[in-house]
Amino acid sequence: MWGLSFIHTGFVVAGVAAAGLPVLIHMLMRQRTRNMPIGSVRFLKVVLREHTRRRRIRQWLLLALRTLAVLLLALLFARPFLDYMAQAGLDQQVLVLLDRSASMQAADTGLTAAGRNTLFATALRTAQGELLKLDEQTEVSVGLFDAGGVQTVPVEQLDRSLAPSEVATDYGAALAWARDLIVSSPRPRQRVILVTDLQRSGLHRTPLADFPEHAELVIHDVGRTISQNVAIEQCGPARSEIRPGEPVRITARIYNGGALPLRNLPVELALRGPGGVLSQRRNVTLLGGARETVEFELPEIQADGMYEGSVAVQHGDDLPIDNRRWLAFEARHPDRLLLVDGQQGRSVYANETYYLEKALRLRPSAQEGPSRSFEIERIVWEDGDGFPGLDGFRAIVLCNVARLTPTDGQRLREYVESGGNLLLFGGDQMSPAVFETLRDAGLVTGRMVRDPVRGLMRCRNWDPRHAIFLPFADPQRGDLRRLGFEQLLEVRDLAPTTKVLIEAGPYPLMLEQPLGEGTVLLVTTAADRAWSDWPQSRLYVPLVRQMLAYLTDQLAGRQTVVSELVEQPGARAGITADGERRLVRNVDPRESVLDRVAEEEFREQLGLGPPTLEQLTAGLELPRDVSRPSEIWTGLMWALLAVLVAETLLGSRVHA
Repeated sequence: MWGLSFIHTGFVVAGVAAAGLPVLIHMLMRQRTRNMPIGSVRFLKVVLREHTRRRRIRQWLLLALRTLAVLLLALLFARPFLDYMAQAGLDQQVLVLLDRSASMQAADTGLTAAGRNTLFATALRTAQGELLKLDEQTEVSVGLFDAGGVQTVPVEQLDRSLAPSEVATDYGAALAWARDLIVSSPRPRQRVILVTDLQRSGLHRTPLADFPEHAELVIHDVGRTISQNVAIEQCGPARSEIRPGEPVRITARIYNGGALPLRNLPVELALRGPGGVLSQRRNVTLLGGARETVEFELPEIQADGMYEGSVAVQHGDDLPIDNRRWLAFEARHPDRLLLVDGQQGRSVYANETYYLEKALRLRPSAQEGPSRSFEIERIVWEDGDGFPGLDGFRAIVLCNVARLTPTDGQRLREYVESGGNLLLFGGDQMSPAVFETLRDAGLVTGRMVRDPVRGLMRCRNWDPRHAIFLPFADPQRGDLRRLGFEQLLEVRDLAPTTKVLIEAGPYPLMLEQPLGEGTVLLVTTAADRAWSDWPQSRLYVPLVRQMLAYLTDQLAGRQTVVSELVEQPGARAGITADGERRLVRNVDPRESVLDRVAEEEFREQLGLGPPTLEQLTAGLELPRDVSRPSEIWTGLMWALLAVLVAETLLGSRVHA
């Protein structure tokens, strides 16, 4: 049933009070009778009794008509109307999407008593204003969204206790959440109210498809047309390796998101490491909308260890959250490797380690990023009496060693258990006796067949997600299936702790065995050209360097520093320590670009239809005293005229 409301409710109260006036007049003007002795009126009494009964009924009807006339007159002044919203609320579902991404921390033009206002505070007030317009029967869902997802909050908790996150913007995911609720709702009318700054960078993160056409989308743009923002978009070590005469270098990329140039902008680097606190300052000049790279050289870093800190720009802009970017890195000297040549050739080209040395001595340039080089030390096993001191070597590579004593095996075991790493290559000199010595020391598992396997065998069945093989996930960058081997050592009965990383034909080619704090890799083919031509292929250098980089913790899966963007609403930018590891979180640099998109383009990019007339006029409100189509005053006027006519006719008969 439609609800009845009044524009001027005061007349309703006055009308109820005025309705008592006819009753009061009726009581005061009521005729009183008295007994008088007259003659015989026996038949007259019967006539008077009937007349009095009819007269009393007419008087009560007249009183009711006069009271009703007063009430109708009061209702006419109160201007009643039918409140269709009460019924519309039962058919309507409203979804409020409030943008809480990092860009909503930007300053708004308005000021509050506490100081500078933010876009999120403006968006919060806008959402609260939209909720006040809704009927109590409307089903309302409120969601705070960013690239981390949509968090639903009760309507009563939509207050100042909420705060924006440091996560990027994702409009597709937010509207997909709204789409799922709309599809599952039984209510025929749906409206989505999106309150955001319309940041362009949030358009293409998550594709949006099949948004219901019947659902209304009302967009409230709270963003600023012109914004001034300076951000540290990227920072990190250009070279973290300590080399004589070549200082460690840190680079930072600065972005000026404003239209005006900035001169002598101070950029500061602050680091804490084994040697204490290091700080440097540079000045940079930036044109409007330009980016510049600032480089810091740190010859003071000479000690191996973890260095952590930040690069910050000193500037008062609209979005201060991106004025600082955190970084951490492990600086250390080149990784020392011990190459053990099991069979020295007649010339340098015939050495077992010749191709390995050439591949590992390649030194990446500073432009290639923080990749480290190796410091190689080579010994000929058959000319010596055993291993030298193993302290300081990050990894040991044994190439086709013909003999190993139990003492040698025990020394290798102690080395690996204490954090060292071992890479073993096969060959014609590696006998079952050598393999058993390695197995007795716990360095390998299984059993080696005496004679090697012969025949052309190609690589197959490797885990592309393993850190060693990540560069080869795309066959265009190097297809491991092209590698062929003519001879392999056959290893059987492996322990469950041994992981087969790659197979050549049906036989294991590379095995991984953890031991203590270190790792052992076994390659069942030779490191030189004795058993294959793979040293001459273009995959030899990257594959060998990947194996040694994996053993020396240079790859992403084994690095002591992990960098990521803030992706969860509860996370904050900064550095978190987990033992010897460091987790560095920073704000997505795309949030620093405050470029906005027009509403028409926003709808077009997301595949949404143009706004309807109702959506365009959703923010307009009519004053309460303006005539409404649902007013019923005309019916009240005709009812009042009918009551007055009936009162006139009945009054003339009562008083006749």
